[in-house]
Amino acid sequence: MNKNKYLFIILSFGMLLAESQDEISPTFSDFQISSERYLTDEKGNIMMYVNIWGHVNAPGHHLVYEGIDMATMLSMVGGPRSGANLKKVRIYREAPDSDGKLQYQLNLQKFIQSGNRSEFIKIKPNDTIIIPEKITSVILTKVGTVNTFLGLFNLYFQLVK
Repeated sequence: MNKNKYLFIILSFGMLLAESQDEISPTFSDFQISSERYLTDEKGNIMMYVNIWGHVNAPGHHLVYEGIDMATMLSMVGGPRSGANLKKVRIYREAPDSDGKLQYQLNLQKFIQSGNRSEFIKIKPNDTIIIPEKITSVILTKVGTVNTFLGLFNLYFQLVK
Protein backbone atom coordinates (compact mmCIF):
# COMPACT_ATOMS: atom_id res chain seq x y z
CA MET A 1 0.00 0.00 0.00
CA ASN A 2 2.83 2.37 0.91
CA LYS A 3 4.60 1.77 -2.43
CA ASN A 4 1.42 2.61 -4.36
CA LYS A 5 1.12 5.89 -2.48
CA TYR A 6 4.68 6.86 -3.42
CA LEU A 7 4.11 5.80 -7.03
CA PHE A 8 0.98 7.94 -7.23
CA ILE A 9 2.84 10.93 -5.75
CA ILE A 10 5.69 10.51 -8.26
CA LEU A 11 3.30 10.26 -11.24
CA SER A 12 1.32 13.30 -10.05
CA PHE A 13 4.49 15.32 -9.56
CA GLY A 14 5.73 14.33 -13.03
CA MET A 15 2.50 15.49 -14.68
CA LEU A 16 2.60 18.82 -12.81
CA LEU A 17 6.24 19.32 -13.74
CA ALA A 18 5.49 18.62 -17.40
CA GLU A 19 2.63 21.14 -17.33
CA SER A 20 4.79 23.80 -15.67
CA GLN A 21 7.28 23.54 -18.55
CA ASP A 22 4.53 24.85 -20.89
CA GLU A 23 4.24 28.03 -18.83
CA ILE A 24 7.86 29.11 -19.39
CA SER A 25 7.95 32.08 -21.74
CA PRO A 26 10.78 32.19 -24.23
CA THR A 27 13.03 35.20 -24.41
CA PHE A 28 14.02 36.63 -27.73
CA SER A 29 17.47 38.09 -28.07
CA ASP A 30 18.60 37.17 -31.55
CA PHE A 31 16.12 36.43 -34.30
CA GLN A 32 15.93 36.35 -38.06
CA ILE A 33 13.22 38.55 -39.56
CA SER A 34 11.51 36.98 -42.54
CA SER A 35 12.07 38.63 -45.88
CA GLU A 36 8.38 38.20 -46.77
CA ARG A 37 6.42 40.62 -44.59
CA TYR A 38 3.54 41.36 -46.97
CA LEU A 39 2.38 39.77 -50.21
CA THR A 40 -0.39 40.56 -52.67
CA ASP A 41 -2.80 38.12 -54.25
CA GLU A 42 -3.97 38.20 -57.89
CA LYS A 43 -6.63 40.80 -57.01
CA GLY A 44 -4.12 43.12 -55.29
CA ASN A 45 -5.25 42.33 -51.73
CA ILE A 46 -2.51 42.69 -49.14
CA MET A 47 -1.75 39.35 -47.50
CA MET A 48 0.60 38.16 -44.75
CA TYR A 49 1.62 34.90 -43.13
CA VAL A 50 0.91 34.12 -39.49
CA ASN A 51 1.59 31.03 -37.40
CA ILE A 52 -1.02 29.54 -35.12
CA TRP A 53 -0.05 26.77 -32.74
CA GLY A 54 -1.70 24.86 -29.98
CA HIS A 55 -5.17 23.64 -29.26
CA VAL A 56 -6.94 24.63 -32.51
CA ASN A 57 -8.37 22.44 -35.25
CA ALA A 58 -5.90 23.45 -38.00
CA PRO A 59 -2.64 24.75 -36.53
CA GLY A 60 0.11 25.85 -38.88
CA HIS A 61 1.42 28.59 -41.16
CA HIS A 62 -1.53 30.48 -42.70
CA LEU A 63 -1.79 33.15 -45.39
CA VAL A 64 -4.34 35.75 -44.22
CA TYR A 65 -5.55 39.22 -45.16
CA GLU A 66 -3.77 42.19 -43.63
CA GLY A 67 -5.99 43.65 -40.90
CA ILE A 68 -7.48 40.30 -39.80
CA ASP A 69 -8.69 40.13 -36.19
CA MET A 70 -8.44 37.26 -33.69
CA ALA A 71 -12.04 36.07 -34.12
CA THR A 72 -11.63 35.75 -37.88
CA MET A 73 -8.21 34.13 -37.43
CA LEU A 74 -9.68 31.49 -35.10
CA SER A 75 -12.46 30.88 -37.60
CA MET A 76 -9.93 30.32 -40.41
CA VAL A 77 -8.18 27.61 -38.39
CA GLY A 78 -11.42 25.81 -37.56
CA GLY A 79 -11.84 27.34 -34.12
CA PRO A 80 -10.41 26.28 -30.79
CA ARG A 81 -10.64 22.62 -29.84
CA SER A 82 -12.52 21.49 -26.77
CA GLY A 83 -10.29 22.12 -23.76
CA ALA A 84 -8.51 25.17 -25.22
CA ASN A 85 -7.52 27.75 -22.62
CA LEU A 86 -8.85 30.92 -24.23
CA LYS A 87 -7.97 32.99 -21.16
CA LYS A 88 -4.23 32.65 -21.83
CA VAL A 89 -3.79 33.13 -25.58
CA ARG A 90 -0.31 34.41 -26.35
CA ILE A 91 0.93 36.37 -29.36
CA TYR A 92 4.65 36.57 -30.11
CA ARG A 93 5.89 39.21 -32.55
CA GLU A 94 8.63 38.54 -35.07
CA ALA A 95 10.03 42.01 -34.47
CA PRO A 96 9.41 44.32 -31.50
CA ASP A 97 6.60 46.86 -31.70
CA SER A 98 7.35 50.57 -31.39
CA ASP A 99 7.10 50.21 -27.60
CA GLY A 100 9.57 47.29 -27.64
CA LYS A 101 7.04 44.57 -26.81
CA LEU A 102 7.46 41.10 -28.32
CA GLN A 103 4.78 39.25 -26.37
CA TYR A 104 1.10 39.82 -25.61
CA GLN A 105 -1.45 37.81 -23.67
CA LEU A 106 -5.15 37.89 -24.54
CA ASN A 107 -8.27 36.72 -22.74
CA LEU A 108 -10.54 35.61 -25.58
CA GLN A 109 -13.07 34.28 -23.07
CA LYS A 110 -14.17 37.90 -22.51
CA PHE A 111 -14.84 38.24 -26.25
CA ILE A 112 -16.89 35.03 -26.27
CA GLN A 113 -19.00 36.27 -23.36
CA SER A 114 -19.54 39.85 -24.57
CA GLY A 115 -18.69 39.97 -28.28
CA ASN A 116 -16.55 43.03 -27.59
CA ARG A 117 -13.51 43.13 -29.91
CA SER A 118 -11.94 46.24 -28.37
CA GLU A 119 -9.26 44.27 -26.49
CA PHE A 120 -8.02 42.53 -29.64
CA ILE A 121 -4.41 43.19 -30.64
CA LYS A 122 -3.62 43.97 -34.26
CA ILE A 123 -2.12 40.93 -35.95
CA LYS A 124 1.12 41.62 -37.81
CA PRO A 125 3.09 39.60 -40.37
CA ASN A 126 4.76 36.44 -39.07
CA ASP A 127 3.12 36.68 -35.64
CA THR A 128 2.93 33.40 -33.76
CA ILE A 129 -0.33 32.85 -31.88
CA ILE A 130 -0.41 30.11 -29.27
CA ILE A 131 -3.66 28.67 -27.92
CA PRO A 132 -2.74 26.55 -24.87
CA GLU A 133 -4.68 23.59 -23.51
CA LYS A 134 -6.29 23.72 -20.05
CA ILE A 135 -4.59 21.57 -17.41
CA THR A 136 -7.89 19.83 -16.70
CA SER A 137 -8.13 18.85 -20.36
CA VAL A 138 -4.58 17.47 -20.29
CA ILE A 139 -5.35 15.45 -17.17
CA LEU A 140 -8.61 14.09 -18.57
CA THR A 141 -6.96 13.03 -21.83
CA LYS A 142 -4.14 11.31 -19.90
CA VAL A 143 -6.41 9.51 -17.40
CA GLY A 144 -6.60 6.37 -19.54
CA THR A 145 -2.82 6.13 -19.80
CA VAL A 146 -2.29 6.76 -16.09
CA ASN A 147 -5.03 4.26 -15.25
CA THR A 148 -3.32 1.61 -17.40
CA PHE A 149 0.04 2.17 -15.68
CA LEU A 150 -1.52 2.09 -12.24
CA GLY A 151 -3.34 -1.14 -13.12
CA LEU A 152 -0.07 -2.71 -14.28
CA PHE A 153 1.73 -1.59 -11.11
CA ASN A 154 -1.13 -2.94 -9.00
CA LEU A 155 -0.94 -6.28 -10.83
CA TYR A 156 2.83 -6.38 -10.30
CA PHE A 157 2.50 -5.71 -6.56
CA GLN A 158 -0.21 -8.35 -6.26
CA LEU A 159 2.02 -10.93 -7.97
CA VAL A 160 5.04 -9.99 -5.82
CA LYS A 161 3.10 -10.53 -2.56
